This record gives sequence, structure tokens and C-alpha cells, in this order.
Amino acid sequence: MTKVAHVISEFSAKEAMGRTVTEMAQRVPSEHHLITTHALDGQDAFAGVHEIGGALETFPLGRSDALRDALDKIQPDLVHLHAGALGPFLALLPTLRPHRKLLTAYAWPTLPGPSAWRRATVAEMRTSNVLRARVLVTTVLPVPLAAAALRRAGMTTVLTPDPRVADRLGRHRGLNVVRFSSGAPVDPRRARFDADHPTIVFAGRAESVRGLDTLLDAFPRVRAAVPGVRLRLLLIPRPELPQILARAGAAGEAIDVVTEPVPDLLAELAAAQVGTWPFKFDYTTSPPAMALVEAMAVGLPVVGTDVACVRAVLDHRVNGLSVPPADTGALANALITLLSDEQAWQRYAKAGLESATQRMGWQRVAETTAEAYAAVLRP
Repeated sequence: MTKVAHVISEFSAKEAMGRTVTEMAQRVPSEHHLITTHALDGQDAFAGVHEIGGALETFPLGRSDALRDALDKIQPDLVHLHAGALGPFLALLPTLRPHRKLLTAYAWPTLPGPSAWRRATVAEMRTSNVLRARVLVTTVLPVPLAAAALRRAGMTTVLTPDPRVADRLGRHRGLNVVRFSSGAPVDPRRARFDADHPTIVFAGRAESVRGLDTLLDAFPRVRAAVPGVRLRLLLIPRPELPQILARAGAAGEAIDVVTEPVPDLLAELAAAQVGTWPFKFDYTTSPPAMALVEAMAVGLPVVGTDVACVRAVLDHRVNGLSVPPADTGALANALITLLSDEQAWQRYAKAGLESATQRMGWQRVAETTAEAYAAVLRP
């Protein structure tokens, strides 16, 4: 059986990248091993887990000996690198050079443009994925240099869920860049329209960059138009949580905040009437916004914003509604439309479910990955 070593800076099956790696390991017939700084959870999906330590931002620089030892133990037929725009340079490490390699490039993040800086404070951006040292590096990274690094490393196949990665690297000869859309589970539960007591749900990190302040400002307008509506926030605690809780308390009594781990997110989504992810920046999370895709998979209409991590899966007025980032009025209007217009609700519920099942299912990701493995391993 083919041995595959997945190399990723930090692993958690609850995060978008880690979830993708897990689904690949469980669905693509191979003996899968994991090499990472630290595995937070989900180790059971792999035949072996090798934690080599070190800093996330510089992984695996400075850990060459540990990386070599792990690879010597595994003796992989293929090394599958999971990274961002700096992945091509990771492939140049002498430790990895002898191996056949495949890269999944999850995103090509760039610093927010001048107009976007008004959407959050510097402190809020720095505690998220939006303003990090690696984002500065990838902002100024020349695309031809990344393509040249891939060719020099002997790597010709790149998988990506990010349209920008596909557009930038796909222009260069000698590179086979394959786009996939991921995140959709198979589940029989379905959301239902409720005109009298509807619920709007948000699930994700407690961060302003994810548009929680915009949502809380919009909610009173929504409640004025749809008196029975409730807002349910399923929050992963982050440093901003106390401020967000205070803001939620000031926004009204029809708000439920959950900060404990949710045992069944799909059940929460299926019980709601609208899901919203009003992210303020292009790369608030890695494309695609996973919770948004999971909402589509249970027939829950979604409202997102026109940013890269949402745009990867949401087509405005096709499988959901998209509004400008940090636009309270536009967000409120879109939510009101779906809560009060049953025909529109049914249309987007059906279209979102079709998108999820036909384009974004994990089995489709597994098939794409298996084809890529076969191409790289072909004599």
C-alpha cells in the first residue's frame, strides 16, 4: 500500500486545513502518516503521528533533523505538503528534496487594502489570521518566484480550494493546478422555513474580523422587521470574547450565546432558518469558509460577504446572498429577505444544498486527491 506523509505546521481536525487532511486520510486508500509541530486532536485518522515541535510561523525551519528522522521512520512513497503560498519554498528543503511531493496550497493571503483597514482595529487584526508576519511575506511574494521554486523542487501538481491560488499559479507552464471545493458532509437533516420564530445562526471564532460586531449592529433592524427572530452565536473563545459578550448583551435579549463546544454543529445549523458569516477580510479563514459549506449541506440558506474565503463557495443570488463587508444595512436587508420571503428562502435552500452535494462533497475531494497521487507516483 502507498505510504503518504502529510506535513502540516499544526494539526487540528476541527480547523479547515486539518479537517481537509483528515478527510483525505480517511477516504483515499493509502497508509497515511502525519508530521506536524503539534497535533491537538484527531490523531486516530492516521497510521502514525510524528510531532516534531518548533514554532508554527517558521515550521519546519530549524527542525530539519527531526523532520528527517520522521521521514526515515515512515519511508513514504509520497510527501503531501499542506501550506499556504510559502509551500513552494518548503518543498525546496534538502530534507524533502529526495521525495516525490504534492502540495495543497490552501490560500494566498494578502494584507488588507487601504479601505479595509477601517473595518477593524490593528489589535483585532493581529489576533486573527488577517495581520500576521507570513501574510506580509505572501503579499510581496512574486508569483513567478513561487512557480520557479515548485519546478526546482520537482513538484508539478498543486491542489487548492482557493481561486486566487489557481489563477496565479495556473498561468505558469509546467504546473498542473487542480481546484477543489471542500467542506460538505453528507447528512439527512434539513433546515425548515419558520416565519414566526426563526433563528439566525453564526458559528466560529469570537473575533471582530469575522463580522460579529456588524451582525450585532444589524440584529435590531432585523428584529424590528421580523419580531420573532432570535440570534444564536456559537462562539469559539478568543481574546475578544468578553467585548463581544458585552456587545451581545447590549444588542437585546433575543440573543443566545454559546461558548462551550457544540457536540453536533450540523444539528444546530439544521435547526436554524438562516446562517450568516459576515467576514470583514479576504482571508479571515482559509478558503472555503467551512461552516458556511456545512450550512449549505443541510439546506440552510446563507448570507456571506464579498471576501475571498466566502467567495470560494458562495455565488451571489445563485446559492446564497452576498453583501459588502462591514455594511450593517446591507447585512440586515439580506437577512430580512430570507427570513420573510419563503419563496426566496426555498430557492436558496435548494441551490445551496445542490452546490454542497454536487461540488463540495468530501468524496469528490478524495477522488481529486487520489488522481493527483496517481499522477505524481506514475513512473
